[in-house]
Amino acid sequence: MTNPDRAKPDEPQASPVVDDLLPVAERLAAQEWARRPDVGWTAAAHSDTGDGTGAVAQTMASRGFPRFVQAFKARLAGCGLSRSDRAALRRAAQGVLAAALDLDRDRLASLERRRRRVLTATTISVFVMVCGLTAAAAMLGESAIARRDSALLSEEASQQSQINQPLAAQLNALAYRRQSTDDLTSRLISTENAPLAKSLAGHTGVVDSVAFAPDGRTVASGSFDGTVRLWNLTDPAQPIPLGQPLRIGVAGAISALAFAPNGHILASGSGDDRVDGPSLNAGTGFGVLQLWNVTDPTHPVALDPSTAGHTGQVNAVAFAPDGRTLATGSDDGTVRLYDVTDPAQPAPIGQPLTGHTDQVLSVAFAPDGHTLAAGSADRTVRLYDVADPAHPTTIGPPLTGYTGTVNSVAFAPDGHTLATGGQDVTVRLWNVTDPAHPTMIGPPLTGFTGAVNSVAFAPDGHILAVGSSDGTVRLWNVHNPTHPELDDPLMADGSIVYSVSFSADGHTLVTGNGDNTVRLWDLPQTTLTGFGTFAPWAFSPDGHTLATGSNDGMRLWNVTDPAHPIPVGPPLAGQTGQIVWAASAPNGRTVAVGSVSSLDNTVRLWDVTDLNHPIPLGKLAYLGTISSVAFSPDGHTMAIGSEGDTVPLWNITDPAHPTPLGQLTDHTQYIYSVAFAPDGHTLATGSGGQVREWNLTDPAHPTPLGPPLNGYTGLVRALAFAPDGHTLATGGDDRTVRLWNVTDPAHPTSLGPPLFGHNDTICSVAFAPDGHTLATGGDDHTVRLWNVTDPAHPTSLGPLTGHPSVVRNVTFSPDGRTLASDSFDGTVRLWNLDVNAAINRICAAVGKDLTPAQWQQYAPELTPRNLC
Repeated sequence: MTNPDRAKPDEPQASPVVDDLLPVAERLAAQEWARRPDVGWTAAAHSDTGDGTGAVAQTMASRGFPRFVQAFKARLAGCGLSRSDRAALRRAAQGVLAAALDLDRDRLASLERRRRRVLTATTISVFVMVCGLTAAAAMLGESAIARRDSALLSEEASQQSQINQPLAAQLNALAYRRQSTDDLTSRLISTENAPLAKSLAGHTGVVDSVAFAPDGRTVASGSFDGTVRLWNLTDPAQPIPLGQPLRIGVAGAISALAFAPNGHILASGSGDDRVDGPSLNAGTGFGVLQLWNVTDPTHPVALDPSTAGHTGQVNAVAFAPDGRTLATGSDDGTVRLYDVTDPAQPAPIGQPLTGHTDQVLSVAFAPDGHTLAAGSADRTVRLYDVADPAHPTTIGPPLTGYTGTVNSVAFAPDGHTLATGGQDVTVRLWNVTDPAHPTMIGPPLTGFTGAVNSVAFAPDGHILAVGSSDGTVRLWNVHNPTHPELDDPLMADGSIVYSVSFSADGHTLVTGNGDNTVRLWDLPQTTLTGFGTFAPWAFSPDGHTLATGSNDGMRLWNVTDPAHPIPVGPPLAGQTGQIVWAASAPNGRTVAVGSVSSLDNTVRLWDVTDLNHPIPLGKLAYLGTISSVAFSPDGHTMAIGSEGDTVPLWNITDPAHPTPLGQLTDHTQYIYSVAFAPDGHTLATGSGGQVREWNLTDPAHPTPLGPPLNGYTGLVRALAFAPDGHTLATGGDDRTVRLWNVTDPAHPTSLGPPLFGHNDTICSVAFAPDGHTLATGGDDHTVRLWNVTDPAHPTSLGPLTGHPSVVRNVTFSPDGRTLASDSFDGTVRLWNLDVNAAINRICAAVGKDLTPAQWQQYAPELTPRNLC
C-alpha cells in the first residue's frame, strides 16, 4: 500500500523585509523601463509621505507601472520567497500602484481644469469639448487599470503554468478579458490542445481509487476516509455528487474499485481493522470485498459482503470481460477468484492463486479473459491462465527487472501489450501476444521523480496514462509501443496521483489524488493520435475532410466540426512504405499520397469522392525519397520534390493514368519543398540554400525565372505563396522566416529583414486563406503565428505550444478558422484560432470563476471579476 503522507518540501529561507519593497521598486522603475507611450507627461511633484511612496509613484507614472509590476513580480519569483511572502510584498506594492494611478488621474484632471479656465462655457462646442476631455480622462484611467490587472494576472499565470495548468488557463483568460495581447492570444489558443481539469471535493482523506462506469456518465471514488462516492457526469461541465457517501460499516480505507462490464455492479476492496464484527469478512486484519448494485446510481444498494477469504487488506479488484468472474489481490500475497454470476451471492472459485511472496497490489484481466496479470510488492508480475476459473494455472516465470514494488498493471485493448508501473519510478511495456513467452518492449519509460502508482490505457489503445507520486499524470502515445512518445505532464497542485481511469470514449481521464480530491481531466478531441512516426496531412478544398498518414497507412477524418473530428473507415491500403506526404487536388476528389520504403518510393492517387470507399487510382513509381507534393491550381499538373536534383512534373488530368511531363533541372541538392503560385504558371522550389522560381506556362518545357534567391546560411526546407501571389514565404535551417515580393517573379525582392522567433530549424510555412496570417512550424516543437497584413512590416503573434516533438507541417483549413499541425510525436493537432472558443472551453473544463480564496491567494491586489 502506498503511503499517502507527502513529504513537505523545505520551507524557503526568511524573505527580505517588506520595507525593502520601495527602494527596489524605485530602482526597477527608474532604471529598466522606457517612457510609456500613452503617458507623455512628467509626473508633477508629489509630496513624500515619508515611506517613499511619492517618489516611486512619480517614477512609475512616467515610466509605465503595468510593465514594472510584471517585471517586479518576476524578480520576486526568483528570490525563493514563499507564497505568503510574495503576497505580503504585493499588498505593500498596492499602495504604490494606487498612488501612481492617482498621479495619472491628477495630471489629467489638472489638464482638464486648465482647459476649462481658457474655454468659454457659452457655446455648445465648448460644452462638448469639456465632456470629451472628461470621458477621455476616465477612459485612460480605466485603460491603465486594465493593463495593470492584465499584467498581474498574466505574470501569475506564467508562474502557475509549471505548477497548476488548469489554474494558469483561468488566469490567462481573466488577463485576456481585462486587456487582450498577442501573447495572451497565443497562450489561450494553445489551451485548445491542452488537457484541463476541474476538482471534485467531498472526501476527507486521500482518494486512493477511481473508476469510470462503462456508460461514461458515472464515476466512483474510494478514499482513505472509508467511503465510496458516486458522481454524475452526464454534463461534464457540471459534475454533481450522487446521494450520500457509501459506507460498508468497517473501519478500513477503500483501496480498490471496479465496475462490472454491464455497469450494474460496483466492487470495492478494503481492510477491516476491527477486532471482530458481524460480517464474514470481519476479524483482525481481514480484507473486505463489497459489491454494490448501482443500476440506479442515485440509489445504490449494498449487497451482502463476500464470504471470508483474504486474511489481509484487499488492494485490487477486477472483473473479467464477461462479467461473471471477479479477481481480487490482497496483502496476504494471494489472488482470489469469485463467481459473481449472481452478485448477491458471490462465491469463491477454487483455491487462491499463489506464487507471490508479498502483497498483491494490482490485478488485471486480458481482453479475452483468459489471462490474468498480478503485480506485487515482491517486485514481480505474474501471469495466470484463468480460461477455466475453477482450474487456474501459472503461466511461465514471473516478469522481473523491477527494483521496487509493482503498484499497477494494465492490458492494452488489443491484448498484445501489458503495462506495469512501480516504486522504482519506471513504466515497462511487455509484449504478451504469447503469454507463455512475454518480452519487454524497449527500455523502461522514465522521466518520473516519484513512484508510479497507476497505469491505464485509453479505449483506443493509443494513449497510456500514468499517475505518479511526483504529482503528475503523464500521457504516452504508445500507438507504436516500440517508440512511445511522451506528452507534457498534467499538473494541478502537485499532490500525489494514486489512481487513473479513462472514460469509455477516451475523452475524460479521472484521477484520485493525495489532496483528497477527484480530478476530471478533459482531454481535447482536437489531438488526433495513432500515426506512428510521421503524420502528414491535407485538407480537402471544402474543409470537411482531413487526410493523414504514417507508416501504417493513410486515414481520412471528417472535420466538419473541427472540435470533434471523426475517423472515416479503416486506414487506406495500397501503400507499401511509410507515408511521408499527402496533398489534396483542387477538385477535392483526388488525394496524392507519397510513401517511401526500401522497395517502393511512390506517389499514389486516390479517389475520395466517397470517403467510406476510397478508390485507388494511378501510381507514380521510383521517384526517390519524396519530400513534398504540390498540385497546380487547375489540378492538371503535379510537382514532386525528392532527394534527387530534379523535380518531376506529371500530367494528372486523368488521375487514373498519370503521364510524365518535363523536369526541373539545375538543382544541385535535395529538393525539400515545392509550391505552385496561385496563377498556376509559377512554381517555387527550395533546394540546398537557394529558392528558385520556374515558368510553367508550358509544363512540358519549364524555364527558370530570374536568379536564385540567396542569403540563407542553411538549407531551405519550406516555402509557400500568399493567396494573392505577391508574397513568397520561406524558412529553413537558419531559423529565420523570409518574405519576398514576387509580384514580378523574374525580379523578386526581399521584404525587410528576416523574422526571428524559432530557435531551431523551420520545417513548414503556410499562409491563411485571407493572407493576413502566416503560420510556421519547427524543430523547436512550436507553431508560430505572424501578422503579415503588411508583409513589409510583419509582427509576431506568439507561439502555439503543446507538441512535445518536432513540428513537421502546418496548414490552414480553407475557411482559415482552423490550423493543423503534425509532429514526430505521432499526432496531428487542430487549433481553433478563435480565442473565445478557448475561453469557453476553459469555463466548461475548469470552472466559470475563481473562488474567493483563489482570488485572495493568487491576485490579492485585484477586485474579483467573473470570467464566464
